[in-house]
Amino acid sequence: MSASAGRLVVISGSSGSGKSSIISRLKAHPRVRVSVSATTRPKREGEVDGVHYHFMDEATFRERNSRGDFVETNDVFGAGNLYGSLKADLDSALLRAGEVYIMEVDVVGAQSITAASYDGAHFFIMAPTRAVLEQRLRDRGTDSDEAIERRLATADKEENMARESGATLITNEDINEAVKTILVKLDLDPLPA
Repeated sequence: MSASAGRLVVISGSSGSGKSSIISRLKAHPRVRVSVSATTRPKREGEVDGVHYHFMDEATFRERNSRGDFVETNDVFGAGNLYGSLKADLDSALLRAGEVYIMEVDVVGAQSITAASYDGAHFFIMAPTRAVLEQRLRDRGTDSDEAIERRLATADKEENMARESGATLITNEDINEAVKTILVKLDLDPLPA
């Protein structure tokens, strides 16, 4: 990648790790832009197409996937809702000098991006301990005990996959410190006060 190109940063982590909160903070940096994923799930109240997600029906998603429009796709929770990252958005971002383009994907998505010959930094966000992760998931109040157990088992697998793929592991014990660590590793100035 040339010195004048943008930089790709992939951030993944298990549910409850705090990755979305970290990305939200990083988004405040003047050089950072966060990708907008495509999804087939229904739009929720307050969500805006093209801002929160690129919303599309399943037929459109599958047709675009067959054309090669996505750099990675996934049925994230096995619930039948498809998610994907548009290749054109990524390619466009990498042409913008000085821009840091953050993609929030799961570990499999990160591997797909690497397999598609995109070079970038991969950070995997982790809770400090399994007990903390479980408490964070329970505090959300959105999942059954069975769903929480599935998420915890998935978290263990994802962490192992991230380690094996060479991702930089970031322990999110304190969100401010986690954000600072990522900025330092990317050689970016601190967030504006």
